[in-house]
Parts: sequence; C-alpha cells; structure tokens
Amino acid sequence: MKTKKVDAFTISELLVVLVISSIVISLTFIVLGLVQKQISQIQKGYQDQQEILVLKRILLKDMNLHQVFFNSKENRLSCINSLDTIQYHFKPDYIVRELDTFKLKIISKQLLLENRVVTSGWIDAMQLEFAQYFTAKKVFIYKVKDAAHYLNQ
Repeated sequence: MKTKKVDAFTISELLVVLVISSIVISLTFIVLGLVQKQISQIQKGYQDQQEILVLKRILLKDMNLHQVFFNSKENRLSCINSLDTIQYHFKPDYIVRELDTFKLKIISKQLLLENRVVTSGWIDAMQLEFAQYFTAKKVFIYKVKDAAHYLNQ
C-alpha cells in the first residue's frame, strides 16, 4: 500500500507564524498608543492657543472701552467706565473674568502706563506670558490712543 503525503504546514511552521504575528500586532498597538498620545498633546496645545486668543480679544475690547486699574495686593484688574465695571482675578493656574474662567497658567505679567513699567495703579498696556504645553506664549494688549490724547497732555 502506498501512503499519500498530504501537503500541510508542520506544527513548528505554524508556531513561527504565530510568534511573528503576535510581535507585529503588539508593535502595532504600541505605535497606535504613541500616535494617540501625540494627537492628544497637539489637541491640548491647540485648545490652549484658542483660549489665549479668546482672552486676548476680550481683554483688548475691555481695555479700549474702559479705564483700567490694577490692584497688586488682590492681583485684580478692574475695567471701569460709567456703565459698568469688569473684574479680572489672576490666580496661579487660571484667570476669572465675571462668570468666565480661562484655564491658563501665567508665568509673568508686566503692566505698563505710558511705556513705563508699573506694579499697581492705572495701566494702558500689559504683557502676559503663558505656560503652554510645548512652549511659552506671550501676548501684548494695549489701549489704542488717538492723537488728541497726546495733544491734551
């Protein structure tokens, strides 16, 4: 009697394929985790950028519609005009404006009046430096003054 040999894989060949496949799959999951981590870091940086831009736009509007006074003891910025008063409270990890909260960490704050640095009192410009995920971001906010302001001095 003649035996017929069946074409098939041996158990050792199947084990080698199984080991190689598991290595490839585990590497894929590791790379996927790294990519997801980078995407979340990019999203965090983008959200911080957007929050800084919104704060800058609101501060610029408030500075140009109000007289601005900074109280260094309370770390509070008051925007005052005849209709209303808007308060900004600067905390270590966030800024509170009325009912809004900006989750931004301030590294440094420089207050200016007529191009001179002041620590407290009336101001017409300010520079804020924020700690972001990758880098620090500086913004400069100032009150726009027309020629009549300088002629009347």
